[in-house]
Amino acid sequence: MESTDLVKLAVIGAIMGALLIFGILMHPAEKPAVVAPVVVAPAPAPETTVKDVTVVHTQSLELLDPVYSEKAVFQDDTIRASFNASFVAEGFESRIPLWIHNISGDVITILWDRCSIQLPGGNTVGVLTEEGLKYGTGTALSIASTCDLFDALIPVSEILWTDSDDGYDVTTGVLDQGAFTIVLAIERAASCPHKAAMCAVELMPEPSCGEAAPAMMLMPQKSCDCSAREIVYYTFRFIVR
Repeated sequence: MESTDLVKLAVIGAIMGALLIFGILMHPAEKPAVVAPVVVAPAPAPETTVKDVTVVHTQSLELLDPVYSEKAVFQDDTIRASFNASFVAEGFESRIPLWIHNISGDVITILWDRCSIQLPGGNTVGVLTEEGLKYGTGTALSIASTCDLFDALIPVSEILWTDSDDGYDVTTGVLDQGAFTIVLAIERAASCPHKAAMCAVELMPEPSCGEAAPAMMLMPQKSCDCSAREIVYYTFRFIVR
């Protein structure tokens, strides 16, 4: 009986082994799927917007003569004047902005055709004004008492005629090569020597007996109706540093 069971078990084992081999042959092991690599494109770099850069110039325009002024300011009995430097990205422009205030108490006239500038190289040339180039203001301009003039002086040799809207451009890198001199011709009322003159006048009548003699008094003469005019040439020497 035991031998019969062993035989049965052997037969069953053989059958099971055959079925296992058959199943393996019918269904071979699947190869693992090969996943293709995914190429990820790099994200585009953010666009960099370059904004306008303001160049700060440490140089300034200084007045050397007739008086020294670090701010290039001048004043006398006729005018109060201020000059400035004009800087662009390329450097110092051949253009001098100026402000003139009339403090004379009378009308003054700027005679542009008699004004000039001596360049650092030594050559003296005429000047044109920025307003004159734009609007054709002529060769002279009058300024009433207590009034102002805002303009800019440009050496005629440093004007570059172009097809731009303004019609011209100016050079750079010329006036900062050394000291330069501007001559301004201004017509004003001439000083009258008779104004505010004083004369001694004896008081009348004569003192009576026993009274003190009257004192002498200074009486102003009648002011002179003088309308003479004179031209004054102001010489300003500058340097950029």
